[in-house]
Amino acid sequence: MQSVLLVSDVAEMLKVSPSSVRRWCVEARKGNGSFPLPISARGGKGRWLRSDIETFLASQSTATPQPAPARKRRSGAKAFQSRQEATDKALERYRQNRKVGCGGEQ
Repeated sequence: MQSVLLVSDVAEMLKVSPSSVRRWCVEARKGNGSFPLPISARGGKGRWLRSDIETFLASQSTATPQPAPARKRRSGAKAFQSRQEATDKALERYRQNRKVGCGGEQ
């Protein structure tokens, strides 16, 4: 008989949190991802066959990792200029609100 794993066991094997395992399972049910679905068990709790998780782990280690998308970052004068503009606008709003006041002051 094959050994059966709980969510916590699967998470420990894959070095992730149990919530990640549950999220992958939901995504797999929607047709996104290759995470193995649990076998049915009493009480509706997810149980996985050890062989299914080992196969998944082996397939993930041979897959080529996808690079993270590059983030656009402002640098130099442009970044300073946009920060300065934001500061100037905030200061102007503050001055306008101060002129109006809350009880007719100023």
